[in-house]
Amino acid sequence: MLAFLSDTWLLWLLLATAALLWSRSRRSQLFHYIFNRYLLALGTLLLVSAIVFSLMEVLPGDCAEKMIAYKNTQGEVITEAQLAAERARMGLDKPLPVRWANWVFDLGTKGDLGFSCSKRQSVNAALGDRFWLSFGFCIAGLIFAYLIAVPFGIVSAWSLNKPWLDRKAHHSPVRRVRNSLGLILAKLADLQLRLLSYLGLALPNFLLALSIILLYVFAGEPTPTGLFSDAWRSEPWFAETGFQWGKLQDFLGHIWLPILVIGWAATALQLQTVRALVVDESNKLYVEAARARGIDGMRLWTRYPVRHSISPLFNSVGFDYQRIFNDLPIVAVVIGLTDAAALLIEALAMTNDQELAAGILFLVALVVISMNFITDVVLAVVDPRVRNSVMNGGGH
Repeated sequence: MLAFLSDTWLLWLLLATAALLWSRSRRSQLFHYIFNRYLLALGTLLLVSAIVFSLMEVLPGDCAEKMIAYKNTQGEVITEAQLAAERARMGLDKPLPVRWANWVFDLGTKGDLGFSCSKRQSVNAALGDRFWLSFGFCIAGLIFAYLIAVPFGIVSAWSLNKPWLDRKAHHSPVRRVRNSLGLILAKLADLQLRLLSYLGLALPNFLLALSIILLYVFAGEPTPTGLFSDAWRSEPWFAETGFQWGKLQDFLGHIWLPILVIGWAATALQLQTVRALVVDESNKLYVEAARARGIDGMRLWTRYPVRHSISPLFNSVGFDYQRIFNDLPIVAVVIGLTDAAALLIEALAMTNDQELAAGILFLVALVVISMNFITDVVLAVVDPRVRNSVMNGGGH
Protein backbone atom coordinates (compact mmCIF):
# COMPACT_ATOMS: atom_id res chain seq x y z
CA MET A 1 0.00 0.00 0.00
CA LEU A 2 2.78 2.40 0.90
CA ALA A 3 4.59 1.55 -2.33
CA PHE A 4 1.43 2.31 -4.33
CA LEU A 5 0.96 5.66 -2.57
CA SER A 6 4.60 6.62 -3.11
CA ASP A 7 4.40 5.70 -6.80
CA THR A 8 1.26 7.81 -7.31
CA TRP A 9 2.11 10.73 -4.98
CA LEU A 10 1.39 13.45 -7.54
CA LEU A 11 -2.11 12.18 -8.27
CA TRP A 12 -3.04 12.17 -4.58
CA LEU A 13 -1.58 15.64 -4.15
CA LEU A 14 -3.73 16.98 -7.00
CA LEU A 15 -6.83 15.22 -5.67
CA ALA A 16 -6.22 16.43 -2.11
CA THR A 17 -5.87 20.01 -3.36
CA ALA A 18 -9.09 19.69 -5.36
CA ALA A 19 -10.93 18.22 -2.36
CA LEU A 20 -9.73 21.01 -0.07
CA LEU A 21 -10.76 23.74 -2.51
CA TRP A 22 -14.13 22.07 -3.12
CA SER A 23 -14.90 21.83 0.59
CA ARG A 24 -14.05 25.50 1.08
CA SER A 25 -15.95 26.53 -2.05
CA ARG A 26 -19.24 25.34 -0.52
CA ARG A 27 -19.02 28.17 2.03
CA SER A 28 -17.09 30.85 0.13
CA GLN A 29 -17.67 32.46 -3.24
CA LEU A 30 -13.99 33.34 -3.44
CA PHE A 31 -12.97 29.70 -3.00
CA HIS A 32 -15.66 28.73 -5.50
CA TYR A 33 -13.88 30.96 -7.99
CA ILE A 34 -10.48 29.47 -7.05
CA PHE A 35 -11.83 25.92 -7.37
CA ASN A 36 -13.19 26.67 -10.85
CA ARG A 37 -9.88 28.19 -11.89
CA TYR A 38 -8.06 25.12 -10.54
CA LEU A 39 -10.22 22.77 -12.60
CA LEU A 40 -9.75 25.01 -15.64
CA ALA A 41 -5.96 24.90 -15.17
CA LEU A 42 -5.98 21.08 -14.94
CA GLY A 43 -8.17 20.81 -18.03
CA THR A 44 -5.89 23.17 -19.94
CA LEU A 45 -2.85 21.11 -18.95
CA LEU A 46 -4.58 17.95 -20.17
CA LEU A 47 -5.33 19.61 -23.52
CA VAL A 48 -1.76 20.92 -23.79
CA SER A 49 -0.38 17.44 -23.12
CA ALA A 50 -2.49 16.03 -25.96
CA ILE A 51 -1.34 18.75 -28.37
CA VAL A 52 2.34 18.45 -27.43
CA PHE A 53 2.32 14.64 -27.57
CA SER A 54 0.54 14.62 -30.95
CA LEU A 55 2.93 17.17 -32.46
CA MET A 56 5.95 15.18 -31.31
CA GLU A 57 4.47 12.02 -32.82
CA VAL A 58 4.28 13.74 -36.22
CA LEU A 59 8.08 13.89 -36.36
CA PRO A 60 9.63 11.05 -38.41
CA GLY A 61 11.13 8.07 -36.61
CA ASP A 62 10.52 6.74 -33.13
CA CYS A 63 12.49 5.72 -30.08
CA ALA A 64 12.90 2.11 -31.21
CA GLU A 65 14.50 3.18 -34.51
CA LYS A 66 16.90 5.46 -32.63
CA MET A 67 17.91 2.68 -30.28
CA ILE A 68 18.41 0.30 -33.20
CA ALA A 69 20.41 2.95 -35.07
CA TYR A 70 22.67 3.30 -32.05
CA LYS A 71 23.24 -0.46 -31.97
CA ASN A 72 24.06 -0.35 -35.69
CA THR A 73 26.83 2.13 -34.95
CA GLN A 74 28.28 -0.43 -32.54
CA GLY A 75 28.55 -3.03 -35.33
CA GLU A 76 25.38 -5.04 -34.63
CA VAL A 77 23.15 -6.18 -37.51
CA ILE A 78 19.47 -5.59 -36.69
CA THR A 79 16.59 -7.34 -38.47
CA GLU A 80 13.00 -6.13 -38.98
CA ALA A 81 11.82 -8.69 -36.45
CA GLN A 82 14.13 -7.25 -33.82
CA LEU A 83 12.90 -3.75 -34.67
CA ALA A 84 9.28 -4.87 -34.25
CA ALA A 85 10.14 -6.56 -30.95
CA GLU A 86 11.81 -3.37 -29.73
CA ARG A 87 8.71 -1.34 -30.65
CA ALA A 88 6.52 -3.82 -28.78
CA ARG A 89 8.79 -3.69 -25.72
CA MET A 90 8.55 0.11 -25.62
CA GLY A 91 4.81 0.12 -26.28
CA LEU A 92 5.26 1.97 -29.59
CA ASP A 93 3.09 -0.56 -31.44
CA LYS A 94 -0.01 0.70 -29.62
CA PRO A 95 -2.34 3.36 -31.11
CA LEU A 96 -1.57 7.04 -30.48
CA PRO A 97 -4.45 7.61 -27.99
CA VAL A 98 -3.29 4.67 -25.88
CA ARG A 99 0.32 5.86 -25.82
CA TRP A 100 -0.81 9.38 -24.92
CA ALA A 101 -3.01 8.02 -22.12
CA ASN A 102 -0.08 6.01 -20.74
CA TRP A 103 2.17 9.09 -20.93
CA VAL A 104 -0.42 11.25 -19.15
CA PHE A 105 -0.97 8.56 -16.49
CA ASP A 106 2.75 8.33 -15.68
CA LEU A 107 2.98 12.12 -15.74
CA GLY A 108 -0.09 12.71 -13.59
CA THR A 109 0.64 10.05 -10.98
CA LYS A 110 4.39 10.29 -10.38
CA GLY A 111 5.67 13.16 -12.55
CA ASP A 112 7.43 10.82 -15.00
CA LEU A 113 8.11 12.64 -18.30
CA GLY A 114 9.08 9.52 -20.22
CA PHE A 115 12.29 8.09 -21.65
CA SER A 116 14.85 10.06 -23.66
CA CYS A 117 16.20 8.05 -26.56
CA SER A 118 19.14 10.30 -27.33
CA LYS A 119 20.29 10.41 -23.70
CA ARG A 120 19.29 6.77 -23.05
CA GLN A 121 17.84 7.70 -19.67
CA SER A 122 14.62 9.13 -18.25
CA VAL A 123 13.67 12.65 -19.30
CA ASN A 124 13.66 13.68 -15.63
CA ALA A 125 17.28 12.56 -15.25
CA ALA A 126 18.30 14.10 -18.59
CA LEU A 127 16.87 17.45 -17.57
CA GLY A 128 18.32 17.37 -14.07
CA ASP A 129 18.82 20.96 -12.92
CA ARG A 130 18.67 22.36 -16.44
CA PHE A 131 14.98 23.20 -16.30
CA TRP A 132 15.43 25.04 -13.00
CA LEU A 133 18.33 26.92 -14.56
CA SER A 134 16.08 28.04 -17.43
CA PHE A 135 13.32 28.86 -14.96
CA GLY A 136 15.74 31.03 -12.99
CA PHE A 137 16.86 32.83 -16.15
CA CYS A 138 13.27 33.60 -17.14
CA ILE A 139 12.26 34.77 -13.65
CA ALA A 140 15.35 36.97 -13.43
CA GLY A 141 14.56 38.36 -16.89
CA LEU A 142 10.98 39.07 -15.77
CA ILE A 143 12.14 40.86 -12.63
CA PHE A 144 14.66 42.86 -14.65
CA ALA A 145 11.95 43.84 -17.16
CA TYR A 146 9.37 44.87 -14.56
CA LEU A 147 11.83 46.77 -12.38
CA ILE A 148 12.70 48.96 -15.36
CA ALA A 149 9.43 49.03 -17.30
CA VAL A 150 6.99 49.86 -14.48
CA PRO A 151 8.61 52.97 -12.94
CA PHE A 152 9.95 54.38 -16.20
CA GLY A 153 6.71 53.59 -18.03
CA ILE A 154 4.84 55.61 -15.40
CA VAL A 155 7.28 58.50 -15.79
CA SER A 156 6.89 58.33 -19.57
CA ALA A 157 3.09 58.44 -19.30
CA TRP A 158 3.21 61.31 -16.79
CA SER A 159 5.42 63.45 -19.05
CA LEU A 160 3.48 62.71 -22.25
CA ASN A 161 1.20 65.77 -22.21
CA LYS A 162 3.40 67.93 -20.02
CA PRO A 163 5.02 71.10 -21.45
CA TRP A 164 8.76 71.55 -21.56
CA LEU A 165 8.61 74.66 -19.32
CA ASP A 166 6.49 75.77 -16.37
CA ARG A 167 4.75 79.00 -17.40
CA LYS A 168 2.11 79.14 -14.67
CA ALA A 169 1.82 82.76 -13.54
CA HIS A 170 0.83 81.95 -9.95
CA HIS A 171 4.13 80.12 -9.39
CA SER A 172 7.11 82.02 -8.08
CA PRO A 173 10.14 82.44 -10.39
CA VAL A 174 12.17 80.01 -8.30
CA ARG A 175 9.43 77.41 -8.42
CA ARG A 176 9.00 77.85 -12.18
CA VAL A 177 12.73 77.28 -12.73
CA ARG A 178 12.72 74.20 -10.50
CA ASN A 179 9.61 72.80 -12.17
CA SER A 180 11.00 73.55 -15.64
CA LEU A 181 14.20 71.63 -14.88
CA GLY A 182 12.14 68.65 -13.71
CA LEU A 183 9.93 68.81 -16.80
CA ILE A 184 12.93 69.01 -19.15
CA LEU A 185 14.61 66.01 -17.47
CA ALA A 186 11.35 64.02 -17.60
CA LYS A 187 10.78 64.83 -21.29
CA LEU A 188 14.38 63.92 -22.21
CA ALA A 189 14.10 60.67 -20.23
CA ASP A 190 10.84 59.92 -22.02
CA LEU A 191 12.45 60.41 -25.43
CA GLN A 192 15.37 58.15 -24.54
CA LEU A 193 13.11 55.48 -23.09
CA ARG A 194 10.90 55.48 -26.15
CA LEU A 195 13.95 55.14 -28.39
CA LEU A 196 15.29 52.25 -26.31
CA SER A 197 11.89 50.54 -26.32
CA TYR A 198 11.64 50.80 -30.11
CA LEU A 199 15.13 49.33 -30.42
CA GLY A 200 14.20 46.53 -28.05
CA LEU A 201 11.17 45.64 -30.15
CA ALA A 202 13.07 45.88 -33.44
CA LEU A 203 16.39 44.15 -32.60
CA PRO A 204 16.40 40.36 -32.01
CA ASN A 205 17.77 39.21 -28.67
CA PHE A 206 20.48 37.06 -30.21
CA LEU A 207 21.76 40.08 -32.17
CA LEU A 208 22.14 42.00 -28.91
CA ALA A 209 24.04 39.03 -27.45
CA LEU A 210 26.35 38.86 -30.47
CA SER A 211 26.96 42.61 -30.30
CA ILE A 212 27.97 42.45 -26.63
CA ILE A 213 30.24 39.47 -27.27
CA LEU A 214 31.90 41.29 -30.18
CA LEU A 215 32.50 44.34 -28.00
CA TYR A 216 34.38 42.13 -25.55
CA VAL A 217 36.37 40.60 -28.40
CA PHE A 218 37.33 44.00 -29.85
CA ALA A 219 38.33 45.19 -26.37
CA GLY A 220 40.56 42.15 -25.91
CA GLU A 221 38.63 40.96 -22.85
CA PRO A 222 37.39 37.41 -22.13
CA THR A 223 33.83 36.99 -23.36
CA PRO A 224 31.21 36.43 -20.60
CA THR A 225 29.72 33.36 -22.29
CA GLY A 226 28.53 30.32 -20.38
CA LEU A 227 28.03 30.40 -16.65
CA PHE A 228 31.67 30.24 -15.54
CA SER A 229 35.10 30.92 -16.93
CA ASP A 230 37.47 28.03 -17.65
CA ALA A 231 39.31 28.63 -14.38
CA TRP A 232 36.21 28.22 -12.20
CA ARG A 233 34.01 25.83 -14.22
CA SER A 234 35.25 22.64 -12.53
CA GLU A 235 35.82 24.17 -9.10
CA PRO A 236 33.37 23.29 -6.29
CA TRP A 237 31.38 25.94 -4.47
CA PHE A 238 32.87 24.83 -1.15
CA ALA A 239 36.54 24.04 -0.65
CA GLU A 240 38.56 23.14 2.43
CA THR A 241 38.84 26.84 3.27
CA GLY A 242 35.08 27.33 3.04
CA PHE A 243 32.80 28.98 0.50
CA GLN A 244 34.52 29.99 -2.75
CA TRP A 245 33.63 33.68 -3.12
CA GLY A 246 35.75 33.83 -6.26
CA LYS A 247 33.42 31.36 -7.98
CA LEU A 248 30.40 33.46 -6.98
CA GLN A 249 32.07 36.57 -8.37
CA ASP A 250 32.89 34.72 -11.59
CA PHE A 251 29.28 33.48 -11.80
CA LEU A 252 27.88 37.00 -11.35
CA GLY A 253 30.28 38.23 -14.01
CA HIS A 254 28.66 35.83 -16.50
CA ILE A 255 25.03 35.59 -15.41
CA TRP A 256 24.23 39.25 -16.16
CA LEU A 257 24.53 38.66 -19.91
CA PRO A 258 21.68 36.12 -20.36
CA ILE A 259 19.47 38.09 -17.95
CA LEU A 260 20.04 41.32 -19.86
CA VAL A 261 19.59 39.71 -23.26
CA ILE A 262 16.40 37.76 -22.54
CA GLY A 263 14.95 40.67 -20.56
CA TRP A 264 15.71 43.18 -23.32
CA ALA A 265 12.66 42.65 -25.51
CA ALA A 266 10.36 42.04 -22.53
CA THR A 267 11.45 45.35 -21.00
CA ALA A 268 10.77 47.20 -24.24
CA LEU A 269 7.33 45.65 -24.63
CA GLN A 270 6.31 46.19 -21.02
CA LEU A 271 7.53 49.78 -21.14
CA GLN A 272 5.15 50.47 -24.00
CA THR A 273 2.38 48.52 -22.26
CA VAL A 274 2.70 50.36 -18.93
CA ARG A 275 2.82 53.70 -20.69
CA ALA A 276 -0.31 52.92 -22.72
CA LEU A 277 -2.23 51.58 -19.69
CA VAL A 278 -1.43 54.57 -17.49
CA VAL A 279 -2.24 57.07 -20.25
CA ASP A 280 -5.54 55.32 -20.90
CA GLU A 281 -6.49 55.36 -17.21
CA SER A 282 -5.43 59.00 -16.79
CA ASN A 283 -7.96 60.09 -19.43
CA LYS A 284 -10.96 58.51 -17.71
CA LEU A 285 -13.70 60.51 -16.02
CA TYR A 286 -12.98 59.37 -12.47
CA VAL A 287 -9.48 60.87 -12.75
CA GLU A 288 -10.95 64.18 -13.93
CA ALA A 289 -13.41 64.05 -11.04
CA ALA A 290 -10.56 63.54 -8.57
CA ARG A 291 -8.66 66.42 -10.14
CA ALA A 292 -11.75 68.62 -9.77
CA ARG A 293 -11.79 67.79 -6.05
CA GLY A 294 -8.33 69.31 -5.73
CA ILE A 295 -6.20 66.14 -5.93
CA ASP A 296 -3.21 66.80 -8.18
CA GLY A 297 0.40 65.86 -8.82
CA MET A 298 1.90 62.48 -7.92
CA ARG A 299 -0.79 61.95 -5.30
CA LEU A 300 -3.38 61.85 -8.08
CA TRP A 301 -1.28 59.55 -10.27
CA THR A 302 -0.41 57.02 -7.59
CA ARG A 303 -3.95 56.80 -6.17
CA TYR A 304 -5.84 56.47 -9.44
CA PRO A 305 -4.34 55.80 -12.92
CA VAL A 306 -1.17 54.04 -11.71
CA ARG A 307 -2.94 51.89 -9.14
CA HIS A 308 -5.64 50.79 -11.57
CA SER A 309 -3.13 50.09 -14.35
CA ILE A 310 -1.11 47.51 -12.42
CA SER A 311 -3.74 44.76 -12.36
CA PRO A 312 -3.77 44.04 -16.14
CA LEU A 313 0.02 44.09 -16.12
CA PHE A 314 0.22 41.65 -13.21
CA ASN A 315 -2.21 39.31 -14.95
CA SER A 316 0.15 38.96 -17.94
CA VAL A 317 3.11 37.55 -15.98
CA GLY A 318 2.57 34.02 -17.30
CA PHE A 319 2.46 35.15 -20.92
CA ASP A 320 5.56 37.30 -20.38
CA TYR A 321 7.36 34.23 -19.01
CA GLN A 322 6.40 32.27 -22.11
CA ARG A 323 7.58 35.10 -24.36
CA ILE A 324 10.94 35.19 -22.60
CA PHE A 325 11.35 31.41 -22.80
CA ASN A 326 10.57 31.55 -26.53
CA ASP A 327 13.63 33.78 -26.95
CA LEU A 328 15.83 31.70 -24.67
CA PRO A 329 16.75 28.72 -26.95
CA ILE A 330 18.52 30.74 -29.64
CA VAL A 331 20.06 33.00 -26.99
CA ALA A 332 21.31 29.91 -25.12
CA VAL A 333 23.03 28.66 -28.27
CA VAL A 334 24.67 32.04 -28.92
CA ILE A 335 25.85 32.57 -25.35
CA GLY A 336 26.83 28.94 -24.78
CA LEU A 337 24.39 27.95 -22.04
CA THR A 338 23.52 24.35 -21.22
CA ASP A 339 20.03 24.85 -19.83
CA ALA A 340 16.70 23.31 -20.83
CA ALA A 341 16.30 25.76 -23.72
CA ALA A 342 19.57 24.58 -25.29
CA LEU A 343 18.48 20.99 -24.67
CA LEU A 344 15.20 21.72 -26.47
CA ILE A 345 17.09 22.92 -29.56
CA GLU A 346 19.21 19.77 -29.42
CA ALA A 347 16.14 17.52 -29.11
CA LEU A 348 14.25 19.18 -31.97
CA ALA A 349 16.99 20.01 -34.47
CA MET A 350 19.75 17.48 -33.83
CA THR A 351 18.66 14.25 -32.15
CA ASN A 352 14.93 14.28 -32.99
CA ASP A 353 14.17 13.17 -29.43
CA GLN A 354 10.37 13.51 -29.24
CA GLU A 355 9.99 12.46 -25.60
CA LEU A 356 12.62 14.93 -24.39
CA ALA A 357 11.18 17.80 -26.44
CA ALA A 358 7.63 16.97 -25.33
CA GLY A 359 8.72 16.93 -21.69
CA ILE A 360 10.38 20.35 -21.90
CA LEU A 361 7.47 21.92 -23.79
CA PHE A 362 4.99 20.51 -21.28
CA LEU A 363 6.99 21.90 -18.35
CA VAL A 364 7.01 25.35 -19.96
CA ALA A 365 3.24 25.15 -20.41
CA LEU A 366 2.90 23.99 -16.81
CA VAL A 367 4.78 27.04 -15.53
CA VAL A 368 2.75 29.44 -17.69
CA ILE A 369 -0.61 27.94 -16.65
CA SER A 370 0.45 27.85 -13.00
CA MET A 371 1.48 31.50 -13.11
CA ASN A 372 -1.82 32.48 -14.70
CA PHE A 373 -3.70 30.54 -12.01
CA ILE A 374 -1.72 32.19 -9.21
CA THR A 375 -2.16 35.69 -10.63
CA ASP A 376 -5.91 35.12 -11.05
CA VAL A 377 -6.16 34.11 -7.40
CA VAL A 378 -3.98 36.96 -6.13
CA LEU A 379 -5.92 39.54 -8.15
CA ALA A 380 -9.20 38.18 -6.81
CA VAL A 381 -7.87 38.63 -3.28
CA VAL A 382 -6.18 42.05 -3.52
CA ASP A 383 -8.10 43.90 -6.26
CA PRO A 384 -11.54 45.13 -5.13
CA ARG A 385 -12.85 45.29 -8.71
CA VAL A 386 -11.95 41.66 -9.46
CA ARG A 387 -13.14 40.55 -6.02
CA ASN A 388 -16.51 42.25 -6.52
CA SER A 389 -16.92 40.59 -9.91
CA VAL A 390 -16.08 37.24 -8.30
CA MET A 391 -18.60 37.76 -5.53
CA ASN A 392 -21.30 38.84 -7.95
CA GLY A 393 -20.68 35.99 -10.39
CA GLY A 394 -19.51 33.26 -8.05
CA GLY A 395 -22.61 31.16 -8.54
CA HIS A 396 -23.78 31.32 -4.89
